[in-house]
Amino acid sequence: MVETVNPLFAGRLCVHHPQRAGHATCMNCRHIVCQECATTWDGINFCRPCLALKQATVASTGVWSERGRVIFQLVVCVLVLAATARIAAWSLAIIRSWST
Repeated sequence: MVETVNPLFAGRLCVHHPQRAGHATCMNCRHIVCQECATTWDGINFCRPCLALKQATVASTGVWSERGRVIFQLVVCVLVLAATARIAAWSLAIIRSWST
């Protein structure tokens, strides 16, 4: 495998492979990792141990937790929209009462 050198990590070595040049920073543990150790998930660099931990956490929370969060956010948005409409109607009624 041809290893590319990231100029941001010049002189820095992989925490797991001290003989290899650093390629990326794990966004979880902040360790410098080589190209082989760096894994991108959702556009974010992770080292393999941190990625395994993140995947285990996501697997243990399950799909229902994500759906629950989305439903909660949707309910909050609807309530805020209803409150805003109520305030707008109340404000309009006050403005109309001033003109009569």
